[in-house]
Amino acid sequence: NVEEEVLSQVDAAVRALEQEIAAHLQDGRRGELLRSGVRAVIAGPPNVGKSSLLNLLCQRPAAIVSPVAGTTRDVVEVSLNVSGYPVVLSDTAGLRDATDPIEQEGVSRARDRLQHADLVLAVLDATTVPTDPAELGAALGSLVSPPTPCILVLNKADLLGGHTGALCDACTHGPPLPPTTLLSCKTGEGTDSLLQLLGRQLAQLCGDPLAGSPSLTQSRHSTQLGGCMAALALYRQQQDVGMAAEQLRLARRHLGRITGHVGAEDILDVIFRDFCIGK
Repeated sequence: NVEEEVLSQVDAAVRALEQEIAAHLQDGRRGELLRSGVRAVIAGPPNVGKSSLLNLLCQRPAAIVSPVAGTTRDVVEVSLNVSGYPVVLSDTAGLRDATDPIEQEGVSRARDRLQHADLVLAVLDATTVPTDPAELGAALGSLVSPPTPCILVLNKADLLGGHTGALCDACTHGPPLPPTTLLSCKTGEGTDSLLQLLGRQLAQLCGDPLAGSPSLTQSRHSTQLGGCMAALALYRQQQDVGMAAEQLRLARRHLGRITGHVGAEDILDVIFRDFCIGK
């Protein structure tokens, strides 16, 4: 027989555990981003300076730069440290309706990277970008889907000759735009402003690793916590004390796979799964 007070204490402990695990699962993959790097993708139409931007940020000629549109065919990837945050920066092919089969493959790979990006640097030509706020928003929408964090980079600002009033009005009026900056990859003007915007976006994505509870750094941690939550949910549905205790045991087993506290059953599972026994 189990005393009623014991069951109420267990229920309270389970509720507290569920709240703590839920907070970990809702951390926006911050731990994974800090461990593996934020996947930042440079995207835009051909010949707007995407490869020049990659070279500017990594301070070396990592990508080929040419005035010929469509030079970049494959994804060029570099690892950076920006404001203390790890970033995996990818330069991609210019987005357009290509006719060349090789360029079509490059555009397909670029769109695939955009679908899996944590952050997008959307690059447009400041000299040709529409100054109408609605048209500017449409041009950006053709590159980035709304849920993905984005920084709008208006490159080739050195060719504007200081006439930026209409462009600035388009950015500040009309539909709200993501953080926007003028940049000249040729002269370096606007680089500090871009790095500040990039640092703020990375801080929002990754958070402060020194504040709060430890972050989940691997996807398997999230998987095991999800299994623990499922077991705790089944615990609440049980009327029989023995069945409820079994669900708590399963929940503890999921947590043990994270902390390293595993039992004989787990060891036997590994042996029979990974080794040929009795053959």
